[in-house]
This record gives sequence, structure tokens and C-alpha cells, in this order.
Amino acid sequence: MEKFSADEFYEIGRYLGRIGELLDNGPSADKVSEINNQKGLETQLEWILGACERIGLEVSELCAAEFLDRLEESEFSITSAQEMFTELANTIRREMQTVLFFHLPSTQAEFYEKKELFGASVATRFPNLQADIIEAGNCLALGCATACVFHLMRVMESAVQEFGRVLGILAVDTKNWQNILDEVNKVIKGLPSKGTLTPSLSEAAANLYSVKLAWRNEVMHPKATYTVREAEDVLRQVKLFMNTLADRIPAPPSPSTVVM
Repeated sequence: MEKFSADEFYEIGRYLGRIGELLDNGPSADKVSEINNQKGLETQLEWILGACERIGLEVSELCAAEFLDRLEESEFSITSAQEMFTELANTIRREMQTVLFFHLPSTQAEFYEKKELFGASVATRFPNLQADIIEAGNCLALGCATACVFHLMRVMESAVQEFGRVLGILAVDTKNWQNILDEVNKVIKGLPSKGTLTPSLSEAAANLYSVKLAWRNEVMHPKATYTVREAEDVLRQVKLFMNTLADRIPAPPSPSTVVM
């Protein structure tokens, strides 16, 4: 899917209007080469060509390219140019009718293709999870709530396993989230209350429990479908957990090392 804003369409219409006005009301001449501001015509056609390419209007792009080629002909008449302009404008109009365009309100567009949706520290700590984090934002922006939660589930699977490793929990790769969470809580209860990392570990565990509640499933698996509001809630809780993990808890130096 291509990304562009509404001003692309506005500019196409504006440039078409300029070209039409130039050909209809420009200096009296028989040949396009005799129009003093031919260069302006060429520049505007080049912009339209580029816009058609960006939007994926392939037939319109060919029409614009052919129009540009004809400008090089010394005998290219104003009448022929007007005919080609009409053909180009009609082709753009018809081809736009065959393309499906999506409108994203600003409240949703902020999630689309956000490279650091969960912040710089999460991107640095978990570079291997960025593809799923970005896709979660894209799905939320496009209203695909259940797909958003699916990508967040993949993110949490790796994050929860790392959290378990930080606390020395064994075989986290083979355990489900609920089992890891149960063991995490047992370990944290046994930590010294004034331990350096105890507050951060407790906060991360509390955030993880909040993610569990957002999932609304006792064994930490997503339900069949989610609304956009529910997906937003899950994303918000996952982001909170991921930031606590990235900002306040050092990564385990090895799978078997306990950080206290």
C-alpha cells in the first residue's frame, strides 16, 4: 500500500487546471513551441507524471510521458496539445475511479509506519521486535484491531521470556505466559524489599498483569476478535510493560544469570 496525503490529489487538479488555462488562454500561437512559458508547461507535466507514478496510475503516467515527448516536436500544435491534455485529464479521472483510497484521521495516522512506536529505548533494547511493533501500529491505524493484537502477542511472547530470564526462571521458551507470570511473582516476593532492582521488577510484574487483564484471558492467549478500543488498550499496556523492561531492568547477560 502506498502512502501519500490528500494534497497529492489537490496538486494534480491544480496543475491540470494550470495547463488547461495555459493552452486555452495563453498567447495566440499555432505551435506549442511558440508559447513563451513552454518551460512552465513542461515542469507541470513532469510533476503530474511523478504524481501518477507515486499513486500508481500507470495508464495516466503513460499519457503524461507521451505528452512530454510531444513537447520536443517543433510542429506540435496547440490543437493537438489541447486534445492530449483532455485525454490526460480524462484518463486520470477514470483511473482514479479504479483505485481504492483510504483516509486516515490524524488520531489514527499517528500510529502508521511509526518507527519507534514504543520509544527509542525499546527500539534499542529489542531491535528484533520492531517489525511486529510497527505492524501493530499499522494495523491499529487501519482499523484491523485483531491483527494489531496478534502482532502485540508476538512482541509480548519474546518480552515475557526475557523478563523470566532476568529473574532466573528456567526453560522460559517452553512455558506459557501464565506459568512465567506465576514464577515471576514467586521470585519477586522472595527478593529483599530494599534490593536495587526490586521496585523496577515489581513494577514490571504489575504492568505484565495489566497486559494480562487487557488480553482478558486467563492463560494469556488473545480472544477471537478485538475492537479498535480494546486493541488500543492492549497496545497501551504492552507499551508500558516494554518501556519498564527497557528503561529500568538490565538485559540478562546470559539465559542462566539472575539479576538482583
